[in-house]
Amino acid sequence: MQRKFKEQLATPNATMMPKTDSLRRVGAVSTQGSGDFKLQELAMMSINPIIRSVQRWWLHRAERHFLICADVELQRAREAQMNVAYYQKRAAMARSARI
Repeated sequence: MQRKFKEQLATPNATMMPKTDSLRRVGAVSTQGSGDFKLQELAMMSINPIIRSVQRWWLHRAERHFLICADVELQRAREAQMNVAYYQKRAAMARSARI
């Protein structure tokens, strides 16, 4: 009893744990399923949502970029068709004026 009291005074902010809990490895998997995780899994749990949000943002950005590029190419094609039509009309008018 005295020993536990001294341990409690030595670590005032720590909670008292039974001896079996203090000997458990950090990376050990519990057979009872009490929620113990490996250190890598615990670290990846907090990083995965951030990675997913960055990937989602990147894909949305890429999609917007390619939609803008498609609109620009469509506008260029329309202008090219209008230019062809304009010059065909001018050529037709020049031919009719010559005759």
